[in-house]
Amino acid sequence: MTATLVHDTAPGPGPETGPEFLEDSRPVVALRAIGVIAHRDLLRQVKRPGMLASQGVQILFFVLVYAVGFNAMIGSVDAMPFSAYVFPGIIAIQVVSIGVASGQTYAWDREYGVLRELLVAPVPRICLPLGKVVAGAGMVTAQSVVMLAFAPLTGIALTPGRFAAAVGVYALTAVVFSVIGLSLATVIKRVQTLQAAVQLAMFPMLFLSGSVFSAQDAPTWLAWIMHLNPMTYAVDLARQTLLGNGGLLPWWADLGALAGCLCVVLTVLRLRSGR
Repeated sequence: MTATLVHDTAPGPGPETGPEFLEDSRPVVALRAIGVIAHRDLLRQVKRPGMLASQGVQILFFVLVYAVGFNAMIGSVDAMPFSAYVFPGIIAIQVVSIGVASGQTYAWDREYGVLRELLVAPVPRICLPLGKVVAGAGMVTAQSVVMLAFAPLTGIALTPGRFAAAVGVYALTAVVFSVIGLSLATVIKRVQTLQAAVQLAMFPMLFLSGSVFSAQDAPTWLAWIMHLNPMTYAVDLARQTLLGNGGLLPWWADLGALAGCLCVVLTVLRLRSGR
């Protein structure tokens, strides 16, 4: 009788300890890990005002050189001021530069920072780079919002609809190139080698995207190279969104190219980041 009572009153696997709960809680744990890493990274960026100031100076340099300095010399492109034509590309340069650079910070944290301890945490390892993506993309999207506020000064008629659409375009661009940077960091393990590889690829990618010149006027062989550059589609989509004129491709083709690139690099990131 006692044995029966003990058996009947013994605690079993309730809803908080059973395998169903553990299985259901995995997405919650993964999202929590992504949020923790993103929060930490955002705090680190906010506490480094010198980095934010240097990025602001870089933006000012591009605006002064391309949007102001070349405006009087070139005049207009497709019946619009040159400053208005290059402004979407200037923002794209900033978004892509910071997005790709997030891979270097991930590699540095993996070797010398807190990510060495987080690698043994009981969460999927894909959460670690995704947290960096959320932080980096969020920060650079906020910067693009500030930059877009100055669009009327370059001759762009900025409506609320165009503003919202442009923010979405730059947010997607930030996500795509942040994942590209992190994928490179998972493929190239050594920090110094990664820095050299990023610097080698950065300038061709930035300037062979039509960001500061009309891609339609490029030679045929150069146009083929530009079509292999994923940033070309981001610049073309942003330019069509802000200026409302035609581009290299229809807007849906640019959007599809960016979405396809994102799927590819996410797959690489998932395979290279481990479990």
